[in-house]
Amino acid sequence: MVDKVDAPRLQRLLGGPELAGLRRRLARKLLRDGGGRLTLRQASDVERDAVQRLTGRPPRQGKSLSIDLEAMTLALTRAGVAPSLHAALEALDGPLVDKRVEREADRRRWTALVAEHRDRAERLGLGDWLDALQADGLLKRLAGRHERRGRALLEQALGVMERLPVQGMTLSALAAECLGDAHALDTGQPVAALVRRALARHWRGGVALADPDERSVWAHAGVLVGGDITSAVLTYRLPTRGRQPLDEALAWHHRAAEPTWLTLRQLLRHPPGWDCAGRDVFVCENPAVLAEAAERLGTSGAPLVSTWGRPGAAVLTLLEQLEAAGAVLHYHGDFDWPGIGIANALMTRFAVRPWRMSAADLAACGHLAGKPLEGRPLDAHWDPGLRGVLERRGAAVHEEQLIDSLLDDLHRASG
Repeated sequence: MVDKVDAPRLQRLLGGPELAGLRRRLARKLLRDGGGRLTLRQASDVERDAVQRLTGRPPRQGKSLSIDLEAMTLALTRAGVAPSLHAALEALDGPLVDKRVEREADRRRWTALVAEHRDRAERLGLGDWLDALQADGLLKRLAGRHERRGRALLEQALGVMERLPVQGMTLSALAAECLGDAHALDTGQPVAALVRRALARHWRGGVALADPDERSVWAHAGVLVGGDITSAVLTYRLPTRGRQPLDEALAWHHRAAEPTWLTLRQLLRHPPGWDCAGRDVFVCENPAVLAEAAERLGTSGAPLVSTWGRPGAAVLTLLEQLEAAGAVLHYHGDFDWPGIGIANALMTRFAVRPWRMSAADLAACGHLAGKPLEGRPLDAHWDPGLRGVLERRGAAVHEEQLIDSLLDDLHRASG
């Protein structure tokens, strides 16, 4: 009985890079089936010669090569080269590892790691977030596939989420308080990536954008990135009932029917006491509509907010506050592909009603000229027929072309 490997002879028989592929196939067969017969459909001359030298039997003609693994083990032991084929392969290439078994064990360990935090995540309404992290492997990648690091990152991320929402706390202050490092939630940090994923897609409905910017993501939880005075939203006649300085300033603008800019910093640090329960609040895409409402309607116009194109952090924060205050939101935008995209996003995230945005509304604009459509066609979530009408028209209808009708609606709703 051979109890050790004759390394020089084994190297001559099965060693070398030209036989590495054969050795890998033999190893996989051993690990998967424990033995049996291996068939190589396109065997090289070197592989055929090696099998013949080892077994002493010439292979059949053709490119296909059939190898009996038990016969190879018997040949190795009889020749005193190795106690088994398994031992021979390990002597040449190191321990044989079944990658499938290894992957399954790895999957079970990460599944168990995630399961440990299930209750904690569910209390935050983040069960779907946890499932997504496991499904797409983000946590594992951020942790460099190290379970201990993954557990620490997940616990840190949950700790941050448990602190939210805040009222105008800066991102650096939040990071310092929760993680002991003012830069731990900066862009590029692994914990920040986990928290941003939760805020953008899962926490309290997520952010109303498919690819939200950094400021909008953190504003969703009341967190300020930098000073946040550059993100602002234009408003008209939004009613308030609070007694704070910002409420009083807004009340004056409401009485005077003057357009008002609100910064993200103001909305988060000093959230107004909106008096909107059950009231209609209209939202438009273009600030020209709001400017005309202030000019032509004065105090006889309903409350109006302008997104100024794709809504930013201040717009989204204001809409969240208004919805929480019980406002009934109505949205109108441009009849073009970007306009439909904005409306889709807002109506997915908020309980927003379409305002003159149906296929019938667009069909009534046949007499209006417009610029050729640009961008990728989109289905309108609220009206499946709108896309077809817009494609047949082939030209956009912008809000400025419908100002008279929109202002009539605002006037009637103000009463």
